[in-house]
Order: sequence, then C-alpha cells, then structure tokens
Amino acid sequence: MSVYLVTGAAGFIGANYVHRLLEWESSDTEVVAVDYLGFAGNRANLDPVSDRVVFEQADIADPVAMEAIYRRHRPDYVVNFAAESHNDRAILGPSVFMRSNALGAQVMAECSRLVPVRSHVHVSTIEVYGELPEGERWFTEGSPLNAKTPYSAAKAAGDQMVRAYMQTYPELNIRMTHCANNYGPYQLPEKLIPLAVTNLLRGRKVPVYGDGLQSRDWLHVTDHCAAVHRVLHAELDPTPPQAATDPALLPIFDISARHEVTNLDMVHRVVTALGLDPAEWIEHIPDRPNHDRRYLINPEKAETRLGWRPVHDFDTAVAETVGWYVENRAWWERILEEKGELGVDWGAVSPAARRH
Repeated sequence: MSVYLVTGAAGFIGANYVHRLLEWESSDTEVVAVDYLGFAGNRANLDPVSDRVVFEQADIADPVAMEAIYRRHRPDYVVNFAAESHNDRAILGPSVFMRSNALGAQVMAECSRLVPVRSHVHVSTIEVYGELPEGERWFTEGSPLNAKTPYSAAKAAGDQMVRAYMQTYPELNIRMTHCANNYGPYQLPEKLIPLAVTNLLRGRKVPVYGDGLQSRDWLHVTDHCAAVHRVLHAELDPTPPQAATDPALLPIFDISARHEVTNLDMVHRVVTALGLDPAEWIEHIPDRPNHDRRYLINPEKAETRLGWRPVHDFDTAVAETVGWYVENRAWWERILEEKGELGVDWGAVSPAARRH
C-alpha cells in the first residue's frame, strides 16, 4: 500500500488531483489530504471522495504540525499544491502569500528530508519567470526567475528554496513543476472563467482588466494533474554537478498545452458559450497594478523526458468547464455567500486600501 500526502487538497488543483489520484491508484492507496482551509480552501471540493481520504487541517508553514502529520502517516509520496495564488489579493495583502508560498515550501521540503519519502513534487507556476520579453517565444526550465508581483515573487522565493534543497540534499528526491494558467471544475470564482460564468448567471457583466489583451497560456487542470503525477513517479537520473550553473538540468518540468489566448478572447468564449452577446455583457475596468502582459512556457522537456501530452481539446474543454459551473450553481453560490463578491475593481480601490 502506498501513502500519498497532498497539500492544498481542498483547493482547486489539489482537489482535482485527489479525485484523479483515487482513479489512477489501487483501492488500497491511502490519501492524506492536507489543507488549512484558508481563503481559497473549500472542504466541499473533497465531498465526492470524503470517504476515501484522511483529512488533516493544518498550515504547511507550521513545522511542528506538518512534521507530526508526516510521522503519523509516513507518506511515500508528497505533492505540495498548497499556495495562496491570486494576484489581486496578494497586492492587497502580500504577507500571507509569503508565508504559504515561501516558508511553506521550505517546511514541506524539510519534513520530507526529516521523514524520508520516495519522491516529493513542489508545484509552482509560470509566473515565477515574470513577463515574457517582446520577441521571445516562451520561457523554459533554464529561464531566470524574474517574478514581478507579490504573489509570483513569493512563489519564486519558495522555488529558490526548493532548488537549494535539490542540490544541498541530493538524497532527497524532490522535483518541481511550473504550470500554465489552469481551468476546470472547482476553481474559486475569483479567477477569470468562473468569475465570468458566475457573473453572467446572475445577470451581471464580466469585468475585463484594461484592454483585455493580456495573453495567457491555458491548461486544463486534469492535464496538469496527469503531468504532476508523471513527474512524481518518473525514474530520473541523479542531478549532475553542471546544474549548479544550469537550472535546466535540475528535476524541473514546465507544464503547458501551448495554448495561448488573451483574457478578452477567453471571456468572449465564456459569454458565447452561454448564448449571450459579448458586446452587451463585457465591460472594461481599470487594470490592476503591475499586470503581467504575456507569458508562455515550453513543455518540451516533459514531453520528451516523461512522454506526457495534454489530452483535452481546448474548445471542448472550455465549453465543458462553463457547463460545470452552470450545473453546480449551489457550489459557487455557497462560496459567494460565505466570502462575498470576489472580483476587484481597481478603479475603486484607494491607495490606502492597498496598504492593508
């Protein structure tokens, strides 16, 4: 029997991974789902599999709590999805992002060192690379970290610590992934697609920052989960000494479907999928501060080294995602009732509010 410890398990990507993991692995697999149920955590995301997981409410940045969970369950495999991940909230309150994304990454790596596991995957984001320079096609695993927002900088800080563990403790079998923008079921309605759907279903227009031409790399969450699982179980060669000056040689894999779409185009797709006229249901609002214009990553390393490929057709998967939020209205209405409106109008946010 294998024991999997999945952190951030009540969040969007973590919950999807837990669902898929229970399909992919044998019936005697034990899954320990860890989440501190902060702003983006939702215990209801695990309801369909609640009888098949052990849930532990804990903060990954708490070393005492996390080491106790490790020693209690003795995991074979660890996947750390836990993160605060919304740029708007990070601008308004960056400290909690630094705690979860940077300190949390270090605590998790340290626990896997003190209570050895077979392999450990640290899940990160495309945004640690910053904004793609004009004329550049995409980032790769060898690109420098150049995060420019509080959220992505906190993730980059965690990445740097995990990279240090990779090279300082070679016996620790730790890997890392960077993913493109995910979409799919169970995503908190502060992100673009669920925000658009939930607004439209309530008769509200969809807010689009600035001109909406910010360009993003889109990946279905299940394709992402399959890539992470493959990274977790891959038989990898030892990290060579040359990795000290070439991060592309570290066990880092960039995960993308190579599907670049502007925010405005994505919103058009959502509005159209609901049978509405984009000209009537989209409104442009002031852009958020320091908004990355474009980023894209190259998944060639994962494709050639691991044999991974995305399987979701983009147009079909986006339509199915919209349909999921239509069919699961009670799920997101409960979230909005608990958390209030999740969109941010930067034209109405005072400079003083940004400091709190």
